[in-house]
Amino acid sequence: VTSDMLPVNNVMTNDTGEYTCIVTSEAGNAKTSVTLSVEPYDLSVEANPGLELTFGENVTLTCTSEGGPTLNYTWMLPDNTEVTSNMLSVNNVTTSDTGEYTCIVTSEAGNANTSVTLSVEPYDLSVEANPGLELTFGENVT
Repeated sequence: VTSDMLPVNNVMTNDTGEYTCIVTSEAGNAKTSVTLSVEPYDLSVEANPGLELTFGENVTLTCTSEGGPTLNYTWMLPDNTEVTSNMLSVNNVTTSDTGEYTCIVTSEAGNANTSVTLSVEPYDLSVEANPGLELTFGENVT
Protein backbone atom coordinates (compact mmCIF):
# COMPACT_ATOMS: atom_id res chain seq x y z
CA VAL A 1 0.00 0.00 0.00
CA THR A 2 1.36 3.37 -0.95
CA SER A 3 -0.26 5.72 1.54
CA ASP A 4 0.39 7.42 4.84
CA MET A 5 -2.55 5.51 6.33
CA LEU A 6 -3.58 1.84 6.34
CA PRO A 7 -7.24 1.43 7.20
CA VAL A 8 -8.20 -1.98 8.58
CA ASN A 9 -11.98 -2.21 8.41
CA ASN A 10 -14.17 -4.89 10.01
CA VAL A 11 -11.22 -6.27 11.96
CA MET A 12 -11.11 -10.07 12.26
CA THR A 13 -8.88 -12.44 14.20
CA ASN A 14 -6.91 -13.25 11.03
CA ASP A 15 -5.88 -9.55 10.86
CA THR A 16 -3.65 -10.16 13.89
CA GLY A 17 0.01 -9.59 13.07
CA GLU A 18 2.82 -7.14 12.63
CA TYR A 19 2.35 -4.17 10.30
CA THR A 20 5.37 -2.21 9.09
CA CYS A 21 5.42 1.29 7.66
CA ILE A 22 8.42 2.17 5.49
CA VAL A 23 9.06 5.77 4.52
CA THR A 24 11.45 6.45 1.66
CA SER A 25 12.79 9.86 0.64
CA GLU A 26 15.92 11.44 -0.85
CA ALA A 27 17.25 11.70 2.70
CA GLY A 28 17.00 7.96 3.29
CA ASN A 29 14.65 5.34 4.63
CA ALA A 30 12.89 4.91 7.94
CA LYS A 31 10.57 2.23 9.18
CA THR A 32 8.47 1.44 12.19
CA SER A 33 6.30 -1.51 13.09
CA VAL A 34 3.19 -2.04 15.15
CA THR A 35 1.59 -5.27 16.26
CA LEU A 36 -2.17 -5.61 15.91
CA SER A 37 -3.78 -8.13 18.23
CA VAL A 38 -7.42 -9.03 17.68
CA GLU A 39 -8.89 -10.96 20.59
CA PRO A 40 -11.54 -13.60 19.95
CA TYR A 41 -14.96 -13.33 21.49
CA ASP A 42 -15.38 -13.35 25.23
CA LEU A 43 -17.35 -16.55 25.85
CA SER A 44 -19.03 -17.73 29.01
CA VAL A 45 -21.21 -20.69 29.91
CA GLU A 46 -23.81 -20.70 32.65
CA ALA A 47 -25.10 -24.01 34.02
CA ASN A 48 -28.43 -24.01 35.82
CA PRO A 49 -28.67 -25.53 38.43
CA GLY A 50 -24.93 -26.35 38.25
CA LEU A 51 -22.33 -28.72 36.84
CA GLU A 52 -22.59 -31.39 39.54
CA LEU A 53 -25.90 -33.17 39.23
CA THR A 54 -27.71 -36.15 40.66
CA PHE A 55 -29.22 -38.85 38.49
CA GLY A 56 -32.60 -37.70 37.08
CA GLU A 57 -32.07 -33.93 37.42
CA ASN A 58 -32.44 -31.46 34.53
CA VAL A 59 -29.74 -28.99 33.50
CA THR A 60 -29.63 -26.07 31.06
CA LEU A 61 -26.31 -24.86 29.68
CA THR A 62 -26.37 -21.35 28.21
CA CYS A 63 -23.48 -20.03 26.13
CA THR A 64 -23.16 -16.26 25.72
CA SER A 65 -20.71 -14.11 23.83
CA GLU A 66 -20.10 -10.44 23.19
CA GLY A 67 -19.16 -9.11 19.81
CA GLY A 68 -19.73 -9.86 16.20
CA PRO A 69 -22.68 -8.96 14.01
CA THR A 70 -24.10 -12.47 13.56
CA LEU A 71 -23.03 -15.17 15.98
CA ASN A 72 -23.68 -18.86 15.38
CA TYR A 73 -23.58 -21.22 18.36
CA THR A 74 -22.92 -24.96 18.29
CA TRP A 75 -22.69 -27.31 21.25
CA MET A 76 -20.42 -30.35 20.92
CA LEU A 77 -21.59 -33.08 23.29
CA PRO A 78 -19.40 -35.80 24.85
CA ASP A 79 -20.59 -38.31 22.22
CA ASN A 80 -19.62 -35.82 19.43
CA THR A 81 -23.24 -34.96 18.66
CA GLU A 82 -23.62 -31.33 17.50
CA VAL A 83 -26.53 -29.13 18.60
CA THR A 84 -27.00 -25.74 16.93
CA SER A 85 -28.18 -23.34 19.63
CA ASN A 86 -26.74 -21.16 22.37
CA MET A 87 -28.88 -23.03 24.92
CA LEU A 88 -28.66 -26.75 25.61
CA SER A 89 -31.10 -28.60 27.89
CA VAL A 90 -30.34 -32.07 29.16
CA ASN A 91 -33.31 -33.64 30.92
CA ASN A 92 -33.33 -36.61 33.31
CA VAL A 93 -29.55 -36.84 33.34
CA THR A 94 -27.84 -40.18 33.76
CA THR A 95 -24.21 -41.08 34.32
CA SER A 96 -23.85 -41.43 30.52
CA ASP A 97 -24.38 -37.62 30.30
CA THR A 98 -21.15 -37.07 32.27
CA GLY A 99 -18.42 -35.45 30.20
CA GLU A 100 -17.14 -32.35 28.42
CA TYR A 101 -19.60 -30.03 26.68
CA THR A 102 -18.04 -27.49 24.31
CA CYS A 103 -19.72 -24.32 23.07
CA ILE A 104 -18.36 -23.08 19.74
CA VAL A 105 -19.26 -19.61 18.49
CA THR A 106 -18.54 -18.64 14.90
CA SER A 107 -19.05 -15.56 12.74
CA GLU A 108 -17.43 -13.75 9.85
CA ALA A 109 -14.79 -12.49 12.29
CA GLY A 110 -13.61 -15.94 13.36
CA ASN A 111 -14.46 -18.46 16.04
CA ALA A 112 -13.91 -19.25 19.69
CA ASN A 113 -14.88 -22.02 22.05
CA THR A 114 -15.15 -22.85 25.72
CA SER A 115 -15.86 -26.09 27.55
CA VAL A 116 -17.45 -27.21 30.80
CA THR A 117 -17.49 -30.66 32.39
CA LEU A 118 -20.81 -32.04 33.56
CA SER A 119 -20.70 -34.57 36.39
CA VAL A 120 -23.66 -36.84 37.16
CA GLU A 121 -23.67 -38.84 40.37
CA PRO A 122 -25.69 -42.06 40.44
CA TYR A 123 -28.47 -42.60 42.97
CA ASP A 124 -27.39 -43.40 46.49
CA LEU A 125 -28.68 -46.94 46.86
CA SER A 126 -28.58 -49.03 49.99
CA VAL A 127 -30.16 -52.30 50.99
CA GLU A 128 -31.10 -53.14 54.54
CA ALA A 129 -32.02 -56.56 55.82
CA ASN A 130 -33.48 -57.31 59.21
CA PRO A 131 -31.01 -59.10 61.48
CA GLY A 132 -31.63 -62.81 61.44
CA LEU A 133 -33.61 -62.75 58.19
CA GLU A 134 -33.58 -66.23 56.73
CA LEU A 135 -34.95 -67.14 53.34
CA THR A 136 -35.52 -70.31 51.47
CA PHE A 137 -34.25 -70.50 47.89
CA GLY A 138 -36.95 -69.10 45.55
CA GLU A 139 -38.80 -66.99 48.14
CA ASN A 140 -39.59 -63.32 47.45
CA VAL A 141 -38.28 -60.43 49.53
CA THR A 142 -39.77 -56.94 49.62
